[in-house]
This record gives sequence, structure tokens and C-alpha cells, in this order.
Amino acid sequence: MKIGIIGAGAVGSIIAREFSKLPADKVQLTLMARTPRDGFTILEDGVKTYHEIQVHDVNKVSERFDVVFVATKTPALEMLKDTVDNITRKDSEIIYALNGMGYDSVFEGGIPSVVYISGQQHDDYIEHFVNQKIILPETDYTYIDELIAMINVSQQVNFELLKSSDFNKIRYEKLLINVGINSVTALSKNTSKIFEDDKMVQLTRQLLEEAITVVNKYNSDGVQIGDDFTDTAMDMYYSYPRDMGTSMYYDVMANRTTEFEHIQQFIFNMKEDGDLHTPVLDMVVTLFAGYEKQ
Repeated sequence: MKIGIIGAGAVGSIIAREFSKLPADKVQLTLMARTPRDGFTILEDGVKTYHEIQVHDVNKVSERFDVVFVATKTPALEMLKDTVDNITRKDSEIIYALNGMGYDSVFEGGIPSVVYISGQQHDDYIEHFVNQKIILPETDYTYIDELIAMINVSQQVNFELLKSSDFNKIRYEKLLINVGINSVTALSKNTSKIFEDDKMVQLTRQLLEEAITVVNKYNSDGVQIGDDFTDTAMDMYYSYPRDMGTSMYYDVMANRTTEFEHIQQFIFNMKEDGDLHTPVLDMVVTLFAGYEKQ
């Protein structure tokens, strides 16, 4: 099986590290990014480890893959259309290993996923905080099912690649998780330590409750998020390392484009024709839109 991974940041590097442990006679792995290099370093549990996994120039790879993980940031998707077309066949399975929603039709036959991998790309290493899991819709796959089976029987691979019949709900829940913590960390320019402040906790809870109300009222997938989800999300935030940021926090700190269009803006747009009162969500979207105009 030929597996391609586009993006050698926090998500792509963790996928590559674990999948490189699969049997070499069964899996051919190719990691791709804009900048080629001979390997990468991951900081985990206070220890830096160099992994000799070659990163290929994504624009120079012409091989066609059975499975492709697109592990970039969402703003890069449109620019990758030709690239993905050049490295896939009609029966290739393309997994969006991304945050947010609203991009499922970018690649023909693209498969949405829910990614739980928290990390940060530094100049010369990748810091991995928590989680190594990707959840997919419950259906039959030609190659992914074979990949899942290989992962499940491997003693070396520490990665969860799962299918769930409750995928749509799980996806909205992850979107809401991102709406909460990504918004308050990015706009405060601070890490998870902000949850030590009662007023920040109160603000985050209100943002989550507004976003949950929007999802429950306007989503077209028949999903209903439970009343206790705000508590679930907050408990998750409290469990994170205090020095852990989020993807949008790191983007803002580096003055980069964020993924707000597919996270906060996506939920905001769900209520465009409605009159639901969501003052915190509205302000968050307005502030991110202002940031993007720099």
C-alpha cells in the first residue's frame, strides 16, 4: 500500500512517525511538504528525538498513492488541488486531516475526519502535546480498512485510526472544542493558562453555549449536542498542559493567516438567515475578520 502525507507539521509528522513503524514490505510511506529535508525532530515528554523520515518536495512527487492524508492548514487547500490530482487515482482515498468544516468538496471523493493531535511546529522541531487519533465516517473503504487492520495488529504503532457511526456528532463536537479554545487563546495571545482566570472561563463558557445553540438549531445533519457538552469541553481544556497553545494561537503569534473561516466563521454562517442572539460569537468572528485584513 502506498500512503502519502501532505504536510510535515504537527499533525503530518506524528502520522508519519507512527506509520513508519508499519511493515516496510506492506507499506510505502511518502511524507511531503513545501520544503524538503532529511528528517524531523519531535519533542515529546521533555525529550527531543530525531526521526530519519525524508520529507519530499510536494511539487516534485509524481507517484500516485492509495491513501493520501492532507495534513496542512485549511487556507492551503485550494492551492493543493492540482498537486492532489497529480498524486491520486480515481480509487485513491483522500483524508482531510484538518481542523474545521466546510471544505469537503475541495477534492473529489475527499473523506472528512476528526483529528485529535495537539502539537506545535517550531523552527527546528515539532512539539507534541497530547493525542494521536483520527476518526473517520463509518463506511467501507478499499484501502483505509486494510490500513486500520494493519495498525490494530501492530505492537509498535501508537496511533488510533477509527471509524464511527456517530461521526457527524463527533465532528461537530470537535468543531465546538476548537471554537472555544482556539478563539480565546488566539485573541488573548495566551496559552491554556488563561483557564486559571475565572472571567476567561466565564467568557469561554458563554461562547461555547452560543455556538452549541447555533449548531443544534441550524445544522443539516440531524445532530443534537447535549446540554452537558460545555462542561465536557471545559474539563478537556482544564486537562491540557498550561503552556499548550492552539493552532490559531500559534498562527496569530506568528502573524499568519488563521483557519477561522472554517471554524468560527463556519458556525456563524450557519445562522446567517436567523435572528439568534450570539453576542460573544459575533464579536469573536468580527475580531478574527479584522485580524485577517492585515
